[in-house]
Amino acid sequence: MPRPQVDFEKVLAAQGVPLTADAVTALIESDVVAANSIISNNSAMSPFWKLFAACVVTPVLWLIKTLLAKHVLPAMFTATATELYLELKAWDVGLERKSAVKTQGNISFTKTDINAEVVIKAGTKVLSDNSLGAVYTLLVLADTIIPASTKTATILCEAISAGAGHNLASGYYHVLPTQNDGIASVSNVGDWITRAGADSESDEQLALRIRDQFASVGNYHIDAVYRGAIATFAGISSDLLYFEHNAPRGPGTANCHVMMDVGETPQAMIDDINNYINVLGFHGHGDDVRVLAMATNPIALTLDIWHKHNLSVHDIADLLVGIESRIRAAFRYSDNHELITRTQPQSEFIFSLLSSELHAQLPQLKSIRWGNDDLISGLELPRINSLVITNKGAF
Repeated sequence: MPRPQVDFEKVLAAQGVPLTADAVTALIESDVVAANSIISNNSAMSPFWKLFAACVVTPVLWLIKTLLAKHVLPAMFTATATELYLELKAWDVGLERKSAVKTQGNISFTKTDINAEVVIKAGTKVLSDNSLGAVYTLLVLADTIIPASTKTATILCEAISAGAGHNLASGYYHVLPTQNDGIASVSNVGDWITRAGADSESDEQLALRIRDQFASVGNYHIDAVYRGAIATFAGISSDLLYFEHNAPRGPGTANCHVMMDVGETPQAMIDDINNYINVLGFHGHGDDVRVLAMATNPIALTLDIWHKHNLSVHDIADLLVGIESRIRAAFRYSDNHELITRTQPQSEFIFSLLSSELHAQLPQLKSIRWGNDDLISGLELPRINSLVITNKGAF
């Protein structure tokens, strides 16, 4: 649930607080009259009123419209506070903003000759392709020797910068920008992430955690308690947690399904959360809560597209890349294209909405025809199993 947007000027106006120079002047004049004082020089052009406006009216309006309406009042409520004000609210309930984290994970390096010994230097770059609309970079963390008789070895790498965007799905990291003698290929295979990357916690996410903290009035089977505990992990937002309450393992049991903003939820993170709750004791007496990665529903996507006339071969290629990267962003394969609507569990994904967003962002696109019906999801997240975009030409 998004935080409310409050127009505090309207709130003040509804309470009779003056918000214009004329209203402030009228209020002060009424006080002067009530005090049995008479101002005879009341011309708007008089030096007296110019001084009065500069010394009284203008500062009063600044105090009301800027200091009070834009700073003091919003800072009083978790629902509207931002930045430092929100962090002070978090401190009140024992929380602090989560910092950004770099993705770490194991990249598979495959040799050309199994009998050769190959050294992979620290700082070696492994890149993604550009199908997501951007190129993401990992760095090898330490000098590593792949010994003779070993064909493939996994080497720990770290993202070049912090953020959730590097939590790419299996197979996206497969480019070596510089040739490494003895290496045939690289790839991130399977459940490759050992530490999920995360952006610095946004005001929206921190406010939700503060709200959950207020709701955590006990240590029994209350969603808010577990939501608050699980959301302390980097890369997890409390609005991306989905609870299953129908006693999946009998009375007193529940499941929490965890998803990420980008990519798949790493098993290492799920193990850490379950250990935190069930082994370290952050659960209620008698509770049986199990944390699971959000299940996925593989979808074969097909679409036909038509473009405008007089496009060059290069323009058409750029258009196709732009369409693919936005579709993959919609299915949470990247954090690019913020204005594209993302898939969600327990919801309906409308392809006509995605079409309208593609048209708005890609003016060269003329028409789209999807081969898929709208997706209705339960406790699962639609993922792309295959994506086929057919260019039907100019239209």
